[in-house]
Amino acid sequence: MKRIAELRKEKGLNQVGLALKLNVSQKMISAYESGIHQPSVETLSKLADIFNVSVDYIIGRTDIRLSADKYTLNGLTDVEVELLDMFRTMSKEKQQRTLGIVYAMGYSDSDKR
Repeated sequence: MKRIAELRKEKGLNQVGLALKLNVSQKMISAYESGIHQPSVETLSKLADIFNVSVDYIIGRTDIRLSADKYTLNGLTDVEVELLDMFRTMSKEKQQRTLGIVYAMGYSDSDKR
């Protein structure tokens, strides 16, 4: 599961650090990342919590990092969820350009609900 490796690196963890958080060996983390072993449901749940993503994202069933349930708890609409997920996956440069475009479109405090 290459997403485990991607998420681990994004979080600044090495395999040993992730292994300690999951209470497994570094060898097991390597096996998960290379697809030799599949994490248990319990381990997938722990990984989702550590990386703040959905299990579906980890296993590759979706490209949306957080489940709709987690977003809904925060009171976000489906459109807001989609925009937030796209924004979070952008580079910092693209995020700044996107904000510039939004402001250029005339967004102001009066547009807030």
